[in-house]
Amino acid sequence: GGILIMARQPNDEEKKVAIDKKSGSLAYNRLDMQLSQTLHMAIELYDNLNYLLVPDHDDDITLFDDDTNPEVVSYYQMKTNEESISIDTAISEDWLAKLYEQLSNPKWLIDELGLITNCPLKLKVPYIDKNGKNRKKEKIYTVDKTPFLNFDPAVVKKIKEDIAKKKGISVEEVDLSKFVHMRTTLSIAKHREIVQQEMNDFLKEKYPSITVEMAKTIFSTMMDLLARRQGCERLNEDAPFIEVKKKKGISKADFSRVITDSMLVSIPRFDEIERVMEYSDDEKYKASYEYTRIMQDLSGKSESFRKLLYCLKDACEKNVRKSEETIRDYCNRLADRVTEKNILYNKTYVSVLICCVLINGWE
Repeated sequence: GGILIMARQPNDEEKKVAIDKKSGSLAYNRLDMQLSQTLHMAIELYDNLNYLLVPDHDDDITLFDDDTNPEVVSYYQMKTNEESISIDTAISEDWLAKLYEQLSNPKWLIDELGLITNCPLKLKVPYIDKNGKNRKKEKIYTVDKTPFLNFDPAVVKKIKEDIAKKKGISVEEVDLSKFVHMRTTLSIAKHREIVQQEMNDFLKEKYPSITVEMAKTIFSTMMDLLARRQGCERLNEDAPFIEVKKKKGISKADFSRVITDSMLVSIPRFDEIERVMEYSDDEKYKASYEYTRIMQDLSGKSESFRKLLYCLKDACEKNVRKSEETIRDYCNRLADRVTEKNILYNKTYVSVLICCVLINGWE
C-alpha cells in the first residue's frame, strides 16, 4: 500500500525565472562588493599615490599611478566565495588567462595583475607519500598578498601550461612575475559596514574635529559616485584615457573634493555663529538674512557657490589668524579680500560663510 505523491515538475519557463533571480542577485552583490573594494583601495592608497581607479572597464578594477599622465597600471579581478576559492577554479574559469591578456597592451607599464578574493585561496600541491605513491595536499593562502611565483613550483607550472595553451605560446614565454593573490579584509555579508568603518578611521585621523554626520555624508557620496562610474556604459577597449577618466574613473582629487565639499558645507546652527561673531542687534538681523541665503545656495549646489567655498578655504590657508585678532576681525579681514574677487557675494554673506568654515575646523 502506501500513498504515492507525485510532485509537479516546474516547466522550463519557471526554471528559467528561478535561475535568473538568483544570478541577478549574485551579480548585484558582486558588483556592490567591487565598489566597496575600490573605495577600500582609494583609502589605502590616498597618502602615497595620485591615483585614478576605474571600476568595471578593462577589468573589475583598474588602477593607474597618476590621474593625468599615467605611466604604470595594475589590473585586478575580484572573486568572492563564502568559504574558499581554488586555483583550479581560477584556471578553468579563465580568470588568469584573462588577466594575462593585459600584458598585450603596450600603452602602459604593468605593475600588478591581481586576483582579489574575500576568502582563502586553496592550492592542491602534489607530493609523494612514504609508500612512494603520488598524493596531493591542500595548501591554503590567507595572507594579505602572495606573489604567484611564491606558490609551489608544480602549481606555477600548471598555471603557466594553461596560459601557454590558451595563448598559443610556449610555457617558457609565460611571465607570472606580475601576478599576485590579494586577500581583502572585506566580507560578503558586511563589506559596506567594514569599508565605512575604514573611512571613519581614515577621516578621524586626518581631521580630528570631523563629525559623525560629515563622515557619513562623505562615505555615501563616494559610494554614489563609484556606483555612477561603474554603471556608466562600457567604453571601447581602445577608448582614450581622458574619456575613461571622465566617464569611468575616480581620482584621488575627486576623493579630496568630496571630503572638502562635505566638510566645508556642513553649516553649523546660526546660534553658534552668533556666539562666535558677537553681533549687535542690527548686525544679527543682516547676518541671519545672509545665513538663510547661504542655506539656499548650499541646497542649490551652484558652481559659483562651490567656487566661493574653495576660494574661502584657500584664503584661510594662506592668511593665518593673527594672535591678537578676534575671530570676528579675522572673518571680516578675509571677507574684504574675498569680495574683491567675488562681486556676486556681499561682505556679510562671505564673513558668515567664513565663520562656518572656521567652526568646521579648517582653521
